[in-house]
Amino acid sequence: MALSISQIVAVSYPAVLAEMRKPANQWAESAFMRELERQGGLVKKSLGATIEAPLDYQRNQGTAILATDMQATSLSKTETITSASFAIAEVSVPIVWSKKDEVQNSSENQKIALVKSLLENGIESHDDIIEQYLFATSTNGFLGLLTHVPTNGQGTDGGIDAATNVFWRNQASQYVNDTDIESAFTTVYNASAKGSGAKLVPTLMVSDGATQAIFEGTQQANQRWVDSQDLKAGFKTLGFKTCRYVFSQYGTSSVFFLNPKNFQLVASKEYFRDRGDVQELPNANGFVTKIYSALQTITNNKSRLGVAYV
Repeated sequence: MALSISQIVAVSYPAVLAEMRKPANQWAESAFMRELERQGGLVKKSLGATIEAPLDYQRNQGTAILATDMQATSLSKTETITSASFAIAEVSVPIVWSKKDEVQNSSENQKIALVKSLLENGIESHDDIIEQYLFATSTNGFLGLLTHVPTNGQGTDGGIDAATNVFWRNQASQYVNDTDIESAFTTVYNASAKGSGAKLVPTLMVSDGATQAIFEGTQQANQRWVDSQDLKAGFKTLGFKTCRYVFSQYGTSSVFFLNPKNFQLVASKEYFRDRGDVQELPNANGFVTKIYSALQTITNNKSRLGVAYV
Protein backbone atom coordinates (compact mmCIF):
# COMPACT_ATOMS: atom_id res chain seq x y z
CA MET A 1 0.00 0.00 0.00
CA ALA A 2 1.36 3.41 -1.01
CA LEU A 3 2.25 5.85 1.75
CA SER A 4 -0.04 8.83 2.32
CA ILE A 5 1.18 12.42 2.23
CA SER A 6 0.75 12.56 6.03
CA GLN A 7 3.03 9.55 6.48
CA ILE A 8 5.63 10.98 4.11
CA VAL A 9 5.59 14.30 5.99
CA ALA A 10 6.37 12.47 9.22
CA VAL A 11 9.35 10.57 7.84
CA SER A 12 10.69 13.27 5.51
CA TYR A 13 10.95 16.30 7.81
CA PRO A 14 14.31 15.49 9.46
CA ALA A 15 15.94 14.85 6.08
CA VAL A 16 14.49 18.00 4.53
CA LEU A 17 15.59 20.07 7.54
CA ALA A 18 19.13 18.75 7.15
CA GLU A 19 19.01 19.50 3.43
CA MET A 20 17.96 23.09 4.16
CA ARG A 21 21.27 23.65 5.93
CA LYS A 22 23.04 23.57 2.59
CA PRO A 23 24.12 26.90 1.04
CA ALA A 24 21.50 26.81 -1.71
CA ASN A 25 18.65 27.45 0.71
CA GLN A 26 17.24 30.36 2.65
CA TRP A 27 18.93 30.16 6.06
CA ALA A 28 22.43 29.69 4.64
CA GLU A 29 21.82 32.21 1.85
CA SER A 30 20.98 34.94 4.37
CA ALA A 31 24.38 36.49 5.01
CA PHE A 32 23.21 38.04 8.28
CA MET A 33 21.54 34.94 9.73
CA ARG A 34 24.38 32.73 8.56
CA GLU A 35 27.02 35.00 10.07
CA LEU A 36 25.12 35.39 13.34
CA GLU A 37 24.96 31.62 13.65
CA ARG A 38 28.58 31.13 12.54
CA GLN A 39 29.81 33.49 15.26
CA GLY A 40 27.77 31.74 17.96
CA GLY A 41 24.86 34.18 18.09
CA LEU A 42 22.24 31.41 17.78
CA VAL A 43 21.97 29.71 21.16
CA LYS A 44 19.72 26.69 21.75
CA LYS A 45 18.86 25.77 25.33
CA SER A 46 15.96 24.72 27.53
CA LEU A 47 13.83 27.74 28.44
CA GLY A 48 11.78 28.70 31.48
CA ALA A 49 9.01 31.24 31.95
CA THR A 50 11.37 33.98 30.74
CA ILE A 51 14.94 34.22 29.46
CA GLU A 52 17.23 35.73 32.09
CA ALA A 53 20.51 37.42 31.17
CA PRO A 54 22.76 38.00 34.23
CA LEU A 55 24.58 41.35 34.17
CA ASP A 56 27.85 42.23 35.86
CA TYR A 57 27.09 45.88 35.31
CA GLN A 58 29.44 47.98 37.42
CA ARG A 59 32.75 48.06 39.24
CA ASN A 60 32.62 47.10 42.93
CA GLN A 61 31.44 50.34 44.55
CA GLY A 62 33.89 50.01 47.42
CA THR A 63 36.96 49.92 45.19
CA ALA A 64 39.37 52.76 46.11
CA ILE A 65 42.97 53.85 46.08
CA LEU A 66 43.93 54.07 49.74
CA ALA A 67 45.14 57.41 51.06
CA THR A 68 46.73 55.74 54.10
CA ASP A 69 47.60 52.19 55.07
CA MET A 70 44.84 52.14 57.72
CA GLN A 71 42.11 53.89 55.75
CA ALA A 72 38.68 52.41 56.50
CA THR A 73 37.13 50.45 53.63
CA SER A 74 33.47 50.34 52.70
CA LEU A 75 31.32 47.71 54.41
CA SER A 76 28.26 48.45 52.30
CA LYS A 77 26.72 45.42 50.61
CA THR A 78 28.29 44.82 47.23
CA GLU A 79 25.81 45.56 44.45
CA THR A 80 27.28 44.53 41.13
CA ILE A 81 25.00 41.80 39.77
CA THR A 82 21.53 42.15 38.29
CA SER A 83 19.73 40.59 35.33
CA ALA A 84 17.71 41.52 32.28
CA SER A 85 14.54 39.51 31.66
CA PHE A 86 13.04 38.75 28.26
CA ALA A 87 9.65 37.19 27.48
CA ILE A 88 9.58 34.30 25.01
CA ALA A 89 8.25 34.91 21.50
CA GLU A 90 6.80 32.29 19.17
CA VAL A 91 6.94 31.52 15.44
CA SER A 92 4.42 29.25 13.75
CA VAL A 93 4.18 28.10 10.14
CA PRO A 94 1.10 26.04 9.19
CA ILE A 95 1.47 23.56 6.31
CA VAL A 96 -1.91 22.54 4.92
CA TRP A 97 -2.86 20.14 2.13
CA SER A 98 -6.08 18.58 0.93
CA LYS A 99 -7.29 15.07 0.30
CA LYS A 100 -7.46 16.10 -3.35
CA ASP A 101 -3.69 16.48 -3.24
CA GLU A 102 -3.58 12.80 -2.28
CA VAL A 103 -5.70 11.98 -5.33
CA GLN A 104 -3.72 14.17 -7.72
CA ASN A 105 -0.40 12.79 -6.50
CA SER A 106 -1.15 9.12 -6.64
CA SER A 107 2.38 7.73 -6.96
CA GLU A 108 4.79 7.69 -4.05
CA ASN A 109 7.37 9.72 -5.99
CA GLN A 110 4.81 12.46 -6.69
CA LYS A 111 3.88 12.62 -3.02
CA ILE A 112 7.51 12.80 -1.93
CA ALA A 113 8.11 15.71 -4.33
CA LEU A 114 5.03 17.54 -3.03
CA VAL A 115 5.99 17.00 0.60
CA LYS A 116 9.56 18.18 0.02
CA SER A 117 8.30 21.37 -1.62
CA LEU A 118 5.84 22.07 1.20
CA LEU A 119 8.41 21.45 3.93
CA GLU A 120 11.19 23.41 2.24
CA ASN A 121 8.88 26.39 1.79
CA GLY A 122 7.74 26.11 5.40
CA ILE A 123 11.30 26.12 6.76
CA GLU A 124 12.27 29.00 4.46
CA SER A 125 9.23 30.96 5.58
CA HIS A 126 10.08 30.31 9.24
CA ASP A 127 13.65 31.59 8.88
CA ASP A 128 12.73 34.46 6.58
CA ILE A 129 10.20 36.00 8.98
CA ILE A 130 12.76 35.87 11.81
CA GLU A 131 15.28 37.78 9.69
CA GLN A 132 12.62 40.30 8.62
CA TYR A 133 11.55 41.19 12.13
CA LEU A 134 15.09 41.33 13.45
CA PHE A 135 15.12 44.78 11.84
CA ALA A 136 11.92 45.95 13.54
CA THR A 137 11.24 47.20 17.07
CA SER A 138 8.89 44.59 18.55
CA THR A 139 6.49 42.36 16.62
CA ASN A 140 4.00 40.40 18.73
CA GLY A 141 6.62 40.12 21.45
CA PHE A 142 9.58 39.28 19.19
CA LEU A 143 12.26 41.92 19.85
CA GLY A 144 14.15 43.43 16.95
CA LEU A 145 17.34 45.43 16.76
CA LEU A 146 15.47 48.73 17.09
CA THR A 147 14.56 47.71 20.64
CA HIS A 148 18.05 46.56 21.61
CA VAL A 149 20.01 49.21 19.68
CA PRO A 150 17.89 52.36 19.22
CA THR A 151 19.41 55.45 17.63
CA ASN A 152 18.93 57.47 20.84
CA GLY A 153 20.87 54.84 22.80
CA GLN A 154 18.15 54.52 25.42
CA GLY A 155 14.81 52.71 25.74
CA THR A 156 13.64 50.03 28.15
CA ASP A 157 15.10 46.64 27.27
CA GLY A 158 14.97 43.47 29.34
CA GLY A 159 13.08 45.39 32.04
CA ILE A 160 15.91 47.92 32.50
CA ASP A 161 15.33 51.59 31.63
CA ALA A 162 18.41 53.06 29.94
CA ALA A 163 17.16 56.58 30.56
CA THR A 164 17.91 56.20 34.28
CA ASN A 165 20.51 53.42 34.09
CA VAL A 166 23.35 54.94 32.10
CA PHE A 167 25.27 51.64 32.00
CA TRP A 168 22.45 50.19 29.84
CA ARG A 169 22.75 52.70 26.99
CA ASN A 170 23.96 51.49 23.61
CA GLN A 171 26.36 53.46 21.42
CA ALA A 172 25.12 55.59 18.50
CA SER A 173 26.53 58.01 15.95
CA GLN A 174 24.86 59.83 13.07
CA TYR A 175 26.29 60.11 9.57
CA VAL A 176 25.19 62.09 6.51
CA ASN A 177 26.63 60.28 3.47
CA ASP A 178 29.83 58.80 2.11
CA THR A 179 31.85 61.78 3.34
CA ASP A 180 31.48 60.86 7.01
CA ILE A 181 30.20 57.28 7.11
CA GLU A 182 33.63 55.82 7.94
CA SER A 183 34.08 58.36 10.73
CA ALA A 184 30.70 57.40 12.22
CA PHE A 185 31.63 53.73 12.01
CA THR A 186 34.89 54.39 13.86
CA THR A 187 33.10 56.38 16.56
CA VAL A 188 30.55 53.63 17.20
CA TYR A 189 33.15 50.86 17.05
CA ASN A 190 35.50 52.57 19.50
CA ALA A 191 32.70 53.43 21.92
CA SER A 192 31.43 49.83 21.83
CA ALA A 193 34.94 48.43 22.24
CA LYS A 194 35.70 50.59 25.33
CA GLY A 195 39.40 50.18 24.70
CA SER A 196 41.60 48.90 21.89
CA GLY A 197 42.34 45.64 23.70
CA ALA A 198 38.76 44.81 24.67
CA LYS A 199 37.64 41.21 24.14
CA LEU A 200 34.05 42.26 23.47
CA VAL A 201 34.68 44.46 20.46
CA PRO A 202 32.02 44.35 17.72
CA THR A 203 32.54 41.46 15.33
CA LEU A 204 29.45 41.74 13.13
CA MET A 205 27.94 44.68 11.24
CA VAL A 206 24.70 44.61 9.24
CA SER A 207 22.64 47.05 7.19
CA ASP A 208 20.88 47.09 3.83
CA GLY A 209 22.83 46.55 0.64
CA ALA A 210 22.70 50.19 -0.45
CA THR A 211 24.40 51.41 2.73
CA GLN A 212 27.07 48.74 2.51
CA ALA A 213 27.66 49.89 -1.07
CA ILE A 214 28.15 53.49 0.12
CA PHE A 215 30.80 52.33 2.56
CA GLU A 216 32.36 50.07 -0.06
CA GLY A 217 32.68 53.08 -2.38
CA THR A 218 34.81 54.88 0.20
CA GLN A 219 37.17 51.91 0.43
CA GLN A 220 38.00 51.35 -3.24
CA ALA A 221 41.71 52.03 -2.76
CA ASN A 222 42.09 49.57 0.10
CA GLN A 223 39.03 47.34 0.02
CA ARG A 224 39.10 44.48 2.49
CA TRP A 225 37.24 41.23 1.91
CA VAL A 226 37.13 38.73 4.71
CA ASP A 227 38.03 35.41 3.08
CA SER A 228 38.19 33.52 -0.19
CA GLN A 229 34.79 31.94 0.35
CA ASP A 230 33.25 35.40 0.33
CA LEU A 231 34.98 36.09 -2.96
CA LYS A 232 33.31 33.01 -4.44
CA ALA A 233 29.96 34.08 -3.02
CA GLY A 234 30.04 37.46 -4.71
CA PHE A 235 31.79 39.79 -2.26
CA LYS A 236 28.97 39.91 0.27
CA THR A 237 31.15 40.36 3.34
CA LEU A 238 33.30 43.45 3.80
CA GLY A 239 35.78 43.92 6.61
CA PHE A 240 35.88 46.87 9.03
CA LYS A 241 38.37 46.61 11.87
CA THR A 242 37.41 43.31 13.61
CA CYS A 243 33.94 43.22 12.03
CA ARG A 244 32.50 41.21 9.19
CA TYR A 245 30.09 43.62 7.47
CA VAL A 246 27.16 41.89 5.75
CA PHE A 247 23.85 43.15 4.39
CA SER A 248 20.30 41.87 4.57
CA GLN A 249 17.39 42.30 2.20
CA TYR A 250 15.44 43.54 5.22
CA GLY A 251 18.16 45.87 6.52
CA THR A 252 17.96 49.67 6.49
CA SER A 253 20.39 52.59 6.32
CA SER A 254 21.08 52.04 10.03
CA VAL A 255 24.26 49.98 10.48
CA PHE A 256 24.20 47.78 13.58
CA PHE A 257 27.40 46.80 15.41
CA LEU A 258 27.03 43.51 17.29
CA ASN A 259 29.03 40.95 19.21
CA PRO A 260 27.36 37.52 19.50
CA LYS A 261 28.54 37.31 23.12
CA ASN A 262 26.34 40.32 23.90
CA PHE A 263 23.54 39.91 21.34
CA GLN A 264 22.00 36.49 20.79
CA LEU A 265 19.01 34.78 19.28
CA VAL A 266 18.09 32.31 22.03
CA ALA A 267 15.86 29.41 20.98
CA SER A 268 14.36 26.47 22.81
CA LYS A 269 16.45 23.40 22.06
CA GLU A 270 13.28 21.30 22.32
CA TYR A 271 11.14 23.61 20.17
CA PHE A 272 13.22 25.16 17.42
CA ARG A 273 11.82 24.33 13.98
CA ASP A 274 9.81 21.63 15.69
CA ARG A 275 7.28 19.84 13.47
CA GLY A 276 3.99 19.04 15.15
CA ASP A 277 1.67 16.11 14.53
CA VAL A 278 -0.44 15.88 11.39
CA GLN A 279 -4.10 16.57 12.13
CA GLU A 280 -7.18 16.28 9.96
CA LEU A 281 -9.04 19.55 9.52
CA PRO A 282 -12.39 19.40 11.34
CA ASN A 283 -14.46 21.26 8.72
CA ALA A 284 -12.59 20.53 5.51
CA ASN A 285 -11.15 17.63 3.59
CA GLY A 286 -7.56 18.34 4.41
CA PHE A 287 -4.69 18.06 6.87
CA VAL A 288 -2.37 20.42 8.74
CA THR A 289 1.00 20.22 10.46
CA LYS A 290 2.89 23.16 11.95
CA ILE A 291 6.53 24.20 12.24
CA TYR A 292 6.98 25.91 15.60
CA SER A 293 9.75 27.73 17.47
CA ALA A 294 9.96 29.39 20.89
CA LEU A 295 12.72 31.99 20.86
CA GLN A 296 13.79 35.56 21.61
CA THR A 297 16.61 37.99 20.91
CA ILE A 298 18.41 39.12 24.05
CA THR A 299 21.32 41.29 25.15
CA ASN A 300 23.39 40.97 28.29
CA ASN A 301 25.37 44.18 27.69
CA LYS A 302 23.56 46.87 25.73
CA SER A 303 26.51 49.24 26.07
CA ARG A 304 28.58 46.94 23.85
CA LEU A 305 26.07 47.29 20.97
CA GLY A 306 26.06 50.22 18.57
CA VAL A 307 24.36 51.80 15.57
CA ALA A 308 25.45 54.30 12.94
CA TYR A 309 22.38 55.99 11.48
CA VAL A 310 21.29 58.71 9.04
